[in-house]
Amino acid sequence: MNVSRDRPLRLRHAVAVSLGLPLGAGVFALPHGVENLGGPATPLAYVVGTLGICSVAAAYAVYLSSPLARRDGLVYAAVSRTWSSRLLGTLVAWATVGAYVAVLAALVAALGRSLAGVLPLSATAAALLALGIVVAVHALGPAAAGRLQGAVAGALVALLVGMVAGALLAVAPENFSPLFPTPALRERPLAALSAATVATLFGFAGFDAGAAASAVTRDPRRTAPRAVLAGVLLAGAVATVAAAVTLGVIPWPRLVFAAAPFADAAGSGLGVASRIFLVPGTLLATVGATLATAWLPTRTLRGLDEVVPGANRETRPGLPDPALAMTGLLAGAVVALDLVGPALYLSLVGIFVGYGVVAASVAVLPLLRPALYCRCRLRPPAPALAIVGVVGVAVAGVVLARVVVLDPATSLAFTRWNHVHAAVDEAALVRDPLSTVVPAFVVWELVGVAVVAVAADYRADRGVELPPLAAAYEEAE
Repeated sequence: MNVSRDRPLRLRHAVAVSLGLPLGAGVFALPHGVENLGGPATPLAYVVGTLGICSVAAAYAVYLSSPLARRDGLVYAAVSRTWSSRLLGTLVAWATVGAYVAVLAALVAALGRSLAGVLPLSATAAALLALGIVVAVHALGPAAAGRLQGAVAGALVALLVGMVAGALLAVAPENFSPLFPTPALRERPLAALSAATVATLFGFAGFDAGAAASAVTRDPRRTAPRAVLAGVLLAGAVATVAAAVTLGVIPWPRLVFAAAPFADAAGSGLGVASRIFLVPGTLLATVGATLATAWLPTRTLRGLDEVVPGANRETRPGLPDPALAMTGLLAGAVVALDLVGPALYLSLVGIFVGYGVVAASVAVLPLLRPALYCRCRLRPPAPALAIVGVVGVAVAGVVLARVVVLDPATSLAFTRWNHVHAAVDEAALVRDPLSTVVPAFVVWELVGVAVVAVAADYRADRGVELPPLAAAYEEAE
């Protein structure tokens, strides 16, 4: 096997993929929404939130340090092998597919809205064009997609570093005194910080894109865990610093009047208009997020090949494989039928259900699957791993609790891809969550059950036997 050809992604590429969604265009609006909950102490909430999401990232890293890293579809592989249930693994992975197809559709819709301003196309046609370009890039192979992702992420990070440097020129330390300026914040500071911390967790949705690319990463058992953890830490550092310098430049009571606080703070420090950063930055961030998102449903579908035969079939470079084609068709249908708003009901619930189940799986891994646990290069002691898993479940659980009680427009506003609202009818997202999020998730999972049933009939007709679950990690190195 030619490793450089079959697994062309290096650490920097995998980190860039992990950063795609957490460094979406919403980074220019930091600390939008969170500052109302935490006041001038908001940067502390970002620090705690980063540590919290690191528990979920650590769960992914443990599985990525095992032989499962060489397979596509880590969520399916980890859940099915730990709980000895292909059905459970498929349903959790199916939730992830629906979530990220919805996010991909929303991102290309936002790109289409921008392209329609410069091309003689409708917003829908421009969105489908953008989706076609993204699919074409990924069809060229992981090397092309990884290099482009790295170039976009590098340019975006350079822009953000320049913005931080500019904002530092105008920071006024007195803006942080007092740290809790209102009676409500002073009376219950821990409650305020807790609420702000939960809000920061939404911004890390999508960090698992780096895990999705593990099968095409060089030395995946070493590189992929580092990429996922580095992606979370870098995204958390960017968010924390951006929030700190923004609050240092713009007094907390005035942040409510800033449409893009971080960009406004950088513009104030450098004496230029914030649009100097917003126009190129939003484009870079949206393109980067779109490229990264395409990895997730595509590679997750490829990982379901033992349940759905042919899902991982290879094609020649330039021609989409079945999983990539299905991802493009699903996202294209959502855009063409103007269903981006309803599809987004699946996004956060599907993402954080996956995070929670993977965290729960790693907590019991040493007990249920000691053979797989022993094959992990990153192998904390069983009690420590149980704590990491329980914290990860709690992190995912508090986010899911907020998703269920908040309308989709409010919960999506905390993500880094909140600018997609501009391409969606806002009224479609402002509804009782129990009438949208929960039924949408249940219906999508029922579709997944139907897919499993049809695939089982197909395998029976063709006489296809499923390999033992342990075969994925007991083979020789």
